[in-house]
Order: sequence, then C-alpha cells, then structure tokens
Amino acid sequence: MADASLPRTVRSTIEFESHVFDVARAVIRFPDGHEAERVVVQHPGAVALVVEDEQGRWLLVRQYRHPAGRELLEIPAGTREGDEAPEETAAREIREETGYAAGSLVRLGGTWMAPGFCTEYITYFHATELRHDPLAADHDEYLSPPVRLTLDEVFAAVESGEIEDAKTLVALTLYARHRARGGAAGSR
Repeated sequence: MADASLPRTVRSTIEFESHVFDVARAVIRFPDGHEAERVVVQHPGAVALVVEDEQGRWLLVRQYRHPAGRELLEIPAGTREGDEAPEETAAREIREETGYAAGSLVRLGGTWMAPGFCTEYITYFHATELRHDPLAADHDEYLSPPVRLTLDEVFAAVESGEIEDAKTLVALTLYARHRARGGAAGSR
C-alpha cells in the first residue's frame, strides 16, 4: 500500500534512452495537491568493491572518466546488467577490472549516489581470498593494471587529492564500520 504522506507519480515519460541509463520526465503530486516536475536519470544500479589482497593492500584501478576529463584512481566498480543480482555483478566486475576472482564477497552496505536526480544505488562489497582469474574488460573500458595501496596509503591519496572518487570515499567509511564490527582484514 502506498504511503499517503509521500508524493505520487501522476505521469512519467522517457525522454532519452541509452545503453547505460534512461532519462524520464515525471510529474509528481504532493499530498496537499501541489504538483511538480522532476527529471530523473533511471540507472540499473551498480556495485563497488574494496578488493583486498593477502597483505591487506587495496587493489585500485585508474580509469578514464570522460565527465572528469581525466583518469581517476578508484575502487573497482560496475553497472548491473538486467536482473543481475549485485553479487553476480561484483563477481564479474572484479575479474574484468583486476584480473582476480574473490573467494569471499561480503556485503558492506549501499548508497544512493545522487538521489536528487538519479536512481543509481551502489552496493558495496569487501572482496578477499583472491585468485588470478581474468575476464576481458568491457569494450569501452581501458584500465591499467591494478594499483596496490595499503590502507594508510589510500588515506594519504585521499588527503593529497589523488583519490577524489565518491564511491571510493564512501567505501572507506563502510570498510571502517565493517572492521569495527569484527570483519576480517584480508584473509587473515
């Protein structure tokens, strides 16, 4: 049953379609009868991974991000395909972006990335027990070999401005909470 205290969608039309997301224009009606237009980027969702090797180092990737106009140093991540479960996406993306498969994938949490205009929800995982098992990267991705940094080096890269990627910054918080709750570091 719909919550009567929340706005409801009066109508919605797809204005733009792409292979990554769609853009919809919607009219919503508030409980007091007031109507407003919203433009929403409809995204299928994504995953992001804190990939940690047996020495406790994070595997990060340098990836060209066109809107930023440069390569960003970030945790591996990828978009969900169709009805793919986040765990399936995570298992695929780690292989595509790092060349490793994870023996252990633990869900760390999730975040809405830009809920003011976008439906993208990222599910975060901690990946450990790595074994070499590469999968070809997507045709539109050009990744360098993974960069391995200790947690202190990750924090230093944030402080220096080398890491400015939002999902990586969120991952640090979720990882810290995981560790505080007794989550293992690496496969130790």
